[in-house]
Amino acid sequence: MNRIKNILDKPVTGQQLYLGTFVFYLFFSFLRNTTFNPYIGSKPFNLASYICVLLLVLKIYVYDKYKLKEYLLITFFLVIAVCSWRLSSSNLILVMTAFILAARNVSFKKIIQYYFYVTLLLLISVMIFALLGIIKDLVFVVDGRATRYALGIVYPTDLASHVLYLILAHVYLNYRNLNWHYYLGYLIIAFLLKLITDARLSIICIILLIPIVIIAKYAENPQHKLARFIVSLYWIFTPILAFVSFAGTYFFDNSNQIYHRIDHMLSGRLSYGLMSMYRYHITWFGQKVEENGLGGSKGLSVFNHGNVGYFYIDSSYLRLVMIYGVIVAFIMVGVMMTISIRSIVKENYVITVILLVVTLSCFVEQHLLELSYNPFLLILLANSKVISEVYTSEKSKI
Repeated sequence: MNRIKNILDKPVTGQQLYLGTFVFYLFFSFLRNTTFNPYIGSKPFNLASYICVLLLVLKIYVYDKYKLKEYLLITFFLVIAVCSWRLSSSNLILVMTAFILAARNVSFKKIIQYYFYVTLLLLISVMIFALLGIIKDLVFVVDGRATRYALGIVYPTDLASHVLYLILAHVYLNYRNLNWHYYLGYLIIAFLLKLITDARLSIICIILLIPIVIIAKYAENPQHKLARFIVSLYWIFTPILAFVSFAGTYFFDNSNQIYHRIDHMLSGRLSYGLMSMYRYHITWFGQKVEENGLGGSKGLSVFNHGNVGYFYIDSSYLRLVMIYGVIVAFIMVGVMMTISIRSIVKENYVITVILLVVTLSCFVEQHLLELSYNPFLLILLANSKVISEVYTSEKSKI
């Protein structure tokens, strides 16, 4: 009893407040993208989101110690996020911005540990509930493709994305010890994902992750100059793919045979992206975009009726521009570039590796601002001292 009393008597630290808020938000945001959602509704999720933002603002202005200029800069970015949230009616940008700005003096390793174990537990639980028939297991049958199962998640590709980001978290937490046993395990998981979800992008990203990691581990040795040069270029994919995503959509011409084939490979994403530009103007701070995706029971009904009424912007970069505005798009791409370049300079290559795979995934999929998938932007202001202590100069075998 005395031990419990002593624990309760201790003041809550900024890190404890942040991590508690993070887990609280993870729980609701994860369930939001499962077939539990019809039973829960959107109100609890939105309420939880705003509670989290208030707690994070409390941490920033009460627990964290900044200079006046730094407070003004933080307030500036929060105001931009609030403007984009109000105009777009999507609180994802507000929540992500608050979590990024409140991450100061928080161990990024702990953030990823909490993310990995909480998300893994939730994913396994949801899959079990789906297999037991307690919640719906949505099944998508596509002509010419394997039957695709979502196992309690709203869509098969979202299930695969959860697995991909869990693997990225596992890579971060076990980077020093990665060897062929782990790589083989990742390949087996990719094979199982192929059988269950047939989600090509996440499977390709998992496979590409292995050589990307191997090159990065070679780059830790100063004598491997070629590997170090290759890793030093990882960051450049972020602005290139962001530009290609927008420009490729803007100049899309379905009568062009090359464009038509690329669009077919991307399951019509270029066509729907161009449709968004016809329906909506490009704005500075965002706008409300009415979408009708294939996720959930409603989406399955759309899917089973030949995708009539379907409209969704998949690419994260195009979503930033069309939904959250040009200003927010430049800021978020800048955040990703800053994290990656800084990691290269500090020779903390695992972060650069992860950001490259996130960049590739977000070129096609929409999860950049969703913390239940992508917690890696939080490293921008997280405790760099703790991050550097995670990786020592020991070189593990590949």
